Amino acid sequence: MREWFWRHRTAAIPLAIVLVASAGFFAYLASGSNWPPALFMVVFNVLLWTGLFWLNARAARKRRKSLEARGIIAFIRYPGSRPGSLDDVWACGTADCQPRTIIFQEIMSGTEVPLGKPVRLDVVSVAGTQGTSGHGPANILPPGLKVLTLALTRGTVDIAAEPSALARIEQEVFRPAPAA
Repeated sequence: MREWFWRHRTAAIPLAIVLVASAGFFAYLASGSNWPPALFMVVFNVLLWTGLFWLNARAARKRRKSLEARGIIAFIRYPGSRPGSLDDVWACGTADCQPRTIIFQEIMSGTEVPLGKPVRLDVVSVAGTQGTSGHGPANILPPGLKVLTLALTRGTVDIAAEPSALARIEQEVFRPAPAA
């Protein structure tokens, strides 16, 4: 259900607003209220929530476009770290890929603000693909993302992104280096 809602959120949220507004209108009428004030409240709430949804969707589109201009949007975590440490939590950011190297810049959740300095990941090979692992709120990823495990010169790293973004990461990281 969560996956379906995430994929169809631009249609599901307005539909939910209309259904809740209709239920509110009928509840006003059932309570014995006159229908003009009930209709006003329903129309007001529909316009309010639709406007807030539209503003939020617009801000998300602008933020995503800005982040995609910096690199590939991805999440990383280090699977061998101690449970509960910050390395065990998925960090969102942008990945700039070069042959055998990923430069990952973490961003503040829900914003475009970079956190700290970029991390250079020297990739050796692909260690495998898997579903998301871990439990609890710190290990939950947005629906529709796939996870790729990469072997680094020192340990491993899990990278989660949309399937097309993961394919692009693999293509850019494992392409041959330009001849000098």
